[in-house]
Amino acid sequence: MLQEEGFILGARKLKASEKKFKLIDLFAGAGGLSNGFEQTGKFEIVGAVEINKDAIETYIHNHGGKKEVIIKPPNSNISDISNINFKQFMKEKELNPLETVVIGGPPCQGFSNANRQKNYLISGNNQLVKEFARAIDEVRPVAFLMENVKTMNSNTHKFFVTEHEDGTIYAYSSEKHLKMINSRETPFWNDDELILLETDNIENKDLINKIVQKNKVQPIITNAIELSRIRSVIRKLKKEKPYNPISAKEKKELVEIQQIIDSLLAYEFGELQFEEKMTEIVQLAINTFKKIASGSNNNNESLLHNLRSFMEINQLLRYLKEIEEEHIMKTGNPIVIGDKKIKVVVQVKSYNIVVYLEEFFKYLGYKITSGTVCSNHFFVPQKRQRFMMLGIKSNIINCEEVSFPHKLNERDFTVRDAISDLENINAAKSVEDNKLAYTGDNNMTGMQEYYRSGMQENIIYNHINTDSEPLSKQRFEAIKKSGGKNFHSLSTELQEISYADASRTQNTIYLRLGYDLPSPTVINVRKSMWQHPTKAVALSIREAARLQSFKDNYVFKGSKDKQYQQIGNAVPPLMARAMAEQILHYLGEKPREFLKNEFN
Repeated sequence: MLQEEGFILGARKLKASEKKFKLIDLFAGAGGLSNGFEQTGKFEIVGAVEINKDAIETYIHNHGGKKEVIIKPPNSNISDISNINFKQFMKEKELNPLETVVIGGPPCQGFSNANRQKNYLISGNNQLVKEFARAIDEVRPVAFLMENVKTMNSNTHKFFVTEHEDGTIYAYSSEKHLKMINSRETPFWNDDELILLETDNIENKDLINKIVQKNKVQPIITNAIELSRIRSVIRKLKKEKPYNPISAKEKKELVEIQQIIDSLLAYEFGELQFEEKMTEIVQLAINTFKKIASGSNNNNESLLHNLRSFMEINQLLRYLKEIEEEHIMKTGNPIVIGDKKIKVVVQVKSYNIVVYLEEFFKYLGYKITSGTVCSNHFFVPQKRQRFMMLGIKSNIINCEEVSFPHKLNERDFTVRDAISDLENINAAKSVEDNKLAYTGDNNMTGMQEYYRSGMQENIIYNHINTDSEPLSKQRFEAIKKSGGKNFHSLSTELQEISYADASRTQNTIYLRLGYDLPSPTVINVRKSMWQHPTKAVALSIREAARLQSFKDNYVFKGSKDKQYQQIGNAVPPLMARAMAEQILHYLGEKPREFLKNEFN
């Protein structure tokens, strides 16, 4: 799979008169990253990879309705990067690598601080970072840009060395591959250990010892929805009131609990079928969930105790299965340590993913820069920090190093700059009402003039917000009236109605934006219940899109929540545009109009 051939450009610089660069957009989402590149007038999308159907609908709509813009493997309707052969794509499209740029933001579940509670050793989604590396290897573009969460380069986030398998993504994380690309005097991968279980529940020690000696094991519960519901059940069992989901409002919980029972009854023990302790643990879990489903629970503490062994054994089995499925190279068999407290560990090797990417891309012939980039340095009315890695083919530039662009704006743009003209336009409540009359005044800010550029009609798209529940409206009103900032500004009564431990609620929940400051990092503002600066209403989809620097002619598709989520996941187009201009600079080109000139 790893290719070594390439196209040689020599010392020649591309001239400003040459045609647009072809752009391949990986993990494209709604298209924020590529939209910034397109705004320069020097990039043309030739293909995008995206697996989310709602984001695809948005992407296609904003690219002339051309469904063929989405790259799909042969005989498949799913744009799954792991099944796409980029060498074949380049050949079919007759693309010259020296006129092609690749951009993308691999999903960041494995790196995000928001995901630190995820009960997995590693995330299969992290393999998508390696898929990005594979795409660069197969395309060998003249330049590339990768973006991710700012914590991507943290020492606490690492990848594990895998068994080598030719023709698979695991060839990109094997020790054979790492040795080939390493330019350092010493290896950048190190001995490490994974802790598979820690418990003082010593009654299961014999079973645990037997489990780690088996060749293949199957977790009891693997379904993500079922695991999430089990964790929710455990949280509710920790409260004083006996948990019996029998009300109409809890009907969905009851259905999911019955699904858990069905999965437990269908569990195939495999090599553990003759272990009495294993049978006992599964049966006790079945009885526990049946009791909850029947509404006959009168002792939370007892049921919580019943589930303890089940959760611990299921965790151990899941981790062992994950090591097997992710082809992680073990340097020894799992071992069980301790008598009063048990720890199950396995020896492996790990490495920092950013160090790996830098080594690999340098091996492929790129000059690299990487680090944290701030969106508000490029006219985005939001303080959003992202990790980025920029690479340019070494043999086409004369400079020793490449770098990110310097800060372009003298002052930070604010929420007022972004959305004040929408204040008197009442947001719709349904995605069916996607087109409202734009009645903004004539005193638009420079930011708002940017948003309105390209609009052919005096309308506003996606100015829709959630039809909030009475409690949410009450909280919005209370925060506005008190001049509060977020959920923690509410009275104890309004906090504890729906939150058992209100002190643990994040500061971004019920956040009321300030007109004269940049927005904090935009997430799914519907789930977080963000509030307008001056009105007791939820922030609209269009207002969130403006904080991300999308122009008003960029239309979002899908359900209300899916639109909010697409915007929260996006790269701000103006941030991307600044990166695109920097790439053009290294390639001897100029944008149609410089970003700093448009706003200054």
